[in-house]
Amino acid sequence: MKTTRTQFSRGITLSFLLFSGLFSMSAQNQVIPLWDKIPDEVKAANYKEKPELKDGKVQSTSQVSVPTLSIFIPKETKPNQTAVVICPGGGYTHLAFDKEGTKVAEWFNSLGITAFVLKYRMPTDLTMKNKNVGLCKMLRKPFAT
Repeated sequence: MKTTRTQFSRGITLSFLLFSGLFSMSAQNQVIPLWDKIPDEVKAANYKEKPELKDGKVQSTSQVSVPTLSIFIPKETKPNQTAVVICPGGGYTHLAFDKEGTKVAEWFNSLGITAFVLKYRMPTDLTMKNKNVGLCKMLRKPFAT
């Protein structure tokens, strides 16, 4: 169990380093898909993402079918190369993408910190064979100190 958590932690750390290095020269607000092929995905014709827009900007979204990572790189970065991953909430029905994602990322950018906003899928029988959310299960268990 401890080995799995250690491997997960190392994977997250490596991902941050990789993204920081790869996108340090890229344009701000780049969006990248997380998967080439989503594992255990079920295609449902009537399951389409439902973004709510205001002035052309996504306020919230539901029925996410393609998980993405939006990258917010500040104009001036801090020398310590700090970065954060933001997972916007929404009561397990939608993602408050602007209020709890974009605006938080912009605030971190004002501090010189790179931010990644995760657009993630919620478990549903309509699009998933296996609704096991491994990260959520892992976070519920206490970590050994």
